Amino acid sequence: MPRLSAKKKAEYLGVSPKKIARELRAFSRTGQFLSSNERRLLKRYPEQWVGLYDGKVRASAKSLDEVISKLEQQELPPSESIIWYMDTSGRKLIL
Repeated sequence: MPRLSAKKKAEYLGVSPKKIARELRAFSRTGQFLSSNERRLLKRYPEQWVGLYDGKVRASAKSLDEVISKLEQQELPPSESIIWYMDTSGRKLIL
């Protein structure tokens, strides 16, 4: 099977390789932010859902639906965000 060119791969994916790389860097920043600030976030947002995007907390609320709605109101894609429940009991829920 012949190898696909970068242009063909981008056509299949529906976005440019530059955009994919940019989105992956933003998601990586967000994951690093969460990892290095989890304790501080737990204190600030106990028992709440938080929506993180591009290395920042963009939304917080008591319900998952409300966080998703707040992200969408800011025109931030929930599917490209990290949505995390700040559970002080020690359980981890990752969506």
